[in-house]
Amino acid sequence: MKSRKQKRLLAIVLAGIMMFSLAGCGSGVSSEPVADSDSAGAGETSSPAQETTDAQVSFVFAEHVANVEEQSPAVYAVVQEYMKQHPNVTITLQGTTTDEHIRNMKMAAQSNSLPELFWMEQGGAVEMANAGILADITEDITGDQAWVDNFLPGVLDSMKIDGKIYGIPCELQSNGIWMNKALFDEYGLEMPATYEEFLNCAKVFNDNGIIPLAQGAKDTFTAWAFENMHCRFGFFDHIDGIIEGSDQWNNPDYLKFYEKLEDMRNNNVFSPNVSNLNYAQSVEEFLAGEAAMLNSGVWDTKKFDQSDLANDVYYWWGPTFSDGVGTQEVSMKAPAHPYVVSAKVKEEQPEVYAAIIDFLKFFYSEEGTTIIARDNQSIPVTKYSGEIDSEKYPVFARVMERMNDDWASPAVCPDMYISGQLINQYRESMIGVVNGTYTPEEALKFMDEQQSIIQ
Repeated sequence: MKSRKQKRLLAIVLAGIMMFSLAGCGSGVSSEPVADSDSAGAGETSSPAQETTDAQVSFVFAEHVANVEEQSPAVYAVVQEYMKQHPNVTITLQGTTTDEHIRNMKMAAQSNSLPELFWMEQGGAVEMANAGILADITEDITGDQAWVDNFLPGVLDSMKIDGKIYGIPCELQSNGIWMNKALFDEYGLEMPATYEEFLNCAKVFNDNGIIPLAQGAKDTFTAWAFENMHCRFGFFDHIDGIIEGSDQWNNPDYLKFYEKLEDMRNNNVFSPNVSNLNYAQSVEEFLAGEAAMLNSGVWDTKKFDQSDLANDVYYWWGPTFSDGVGTQEVSMKAPAHPYVVSAKVKEEQPEVYAAIIDFLKFFYSEEGTTIIARDNQSIPVTKYSGEIDSEKYPVFARVMERMNDDWASPAVCPDMYISGQLINQYRESMIGVVNGTYTPEEALKFMDEQQSIIQ
């Protein structure tokens, strides 16, 4: 696995990174029977994933959303198209809310009953790989160099452990703040760039009965845009030392960040009942024009393109801070959590494993990428050079502009950098300050206590 020092380096994402020429490739391993040993090349031995047949096979694909068709339409569309082209393969999509899904996967890992293919948060996936219960898919996905070259730089390294690949990111992790420009225009406001401008906008919106920032703080996983802000207060300057035991969460830089969360609360940036709002309700507030901004990410792009607000919705990396630490123009364009395969299916069901690999090759192929990007307005982890209909999909076009800007991005999102055992606690510490459950000092003390438990 890449060292933490390598991961923490900010990678400048140059304009056009998402618009590279897409190398042509098919759907990966053929679903036709292998004719004979010569078809694999003299002296070569076929791996299990190359031995696909026309036999009827089925497998479960477990996702981290309750309704895959509605909440992950791009994934749903790719699955349907693959089954259409491969009538001998049945993929059962299993949808569960994120927190419940993670709990289910951890329990299934203990009983050796994991689904064949599933999403898992990064830290938990690493722990599973180290425990030997995830399949090493390296040989089966790296044999096609054109397919490998189709990925954005560094993507296939995100679940590489000791040189072996145990998963592929499901999407690009891009957290941010959505903005309803029509409301800014209505009240004579420029869209903010700095924290001071952000607070000024919040005051004007509050004075006019508009919620400045819709925040579903009943769900602790909604800390997304706050992680971007934490990067502007030295997150990567301290986290290695914290993990190694030479530094602590309660340091001056982190304290300034948590104090900003408290300052936002004190300045009524959030709804008065923020602690009772879940994520779905915060989205509805934004769609209804009751809130000027929303803490979310690119996964909501298609939803907004299909809404009445499509011509007015813009995407923002969040405010810069005059008292911040280090680079302030920090975006979030990093690999997200991975799709992984159970080691059990590779060992015990080679034909099913072969179908899973073939499906993954299709998912990340040119055809799969087109379904994800062009047809479903989702940001892929593979290169896409196709057209974007900015009149039909104005929100997606604006998001792609952000993805192609020259703001730096960390190689990994903060919540994926820390131990899998601390991800939920990290989110809880931030949301706790937003809700008024913790003071900044208490939130950092909580994190130090949690850190000490796993060290």
